[in-house]
Amino acid sequence: MFAVEYVIAWLIYFGSGAACCVIWWHMTSAWMADGASRDLLRGFFVVLIFTPWYAGESPEFFAPAIVVLTMDLLLEGARSGMKGGVALLVTTFVMVLVMLARTLLRRRTRAGARRSGGSTAQGSENPPVPAKAPEGPGEALID
Repeated sequence: MFAVEYVIAWLIYFGSGAACCVIWWHMTSAWMADGASRDLLRGFFVVLIFTPWYAGESPEFFAPAIVVLTMDLLLEGARSGMKGGVALLVTTFVMVLVMLARTLLRRRTRAGARRSGGSTAQGSENPPVPAKAPEGPGEALID
């Protein structure tokens, strides 16, 4: 019966974490334009909420790494209580690498789109058609 309660508790935790992420997504969208700082803030938030780590001595049960770090620092001190901190650092490093790769790919595709967009503007494929001006005073412009 204890295993069922454990799974239910994690499902509730993931559901509330997802709701907090949606709220954070909307808040960062309102605060910042599209950019790397917004993506990093979102990534840090996801890392802090969703990184699990071993709770206690047995590898059987997990808890959020931020909770494990806080409890280890409060109960065991800074020297021996960094288990959750190491997990958060590794996950943050992986998140930064993913964000860096995403930014580089985004820049590459934007640069490629600019280059291909420049060739169509020179008239190689479909030249723009000029709009017809009205010929007389009674003719109206219709769009």
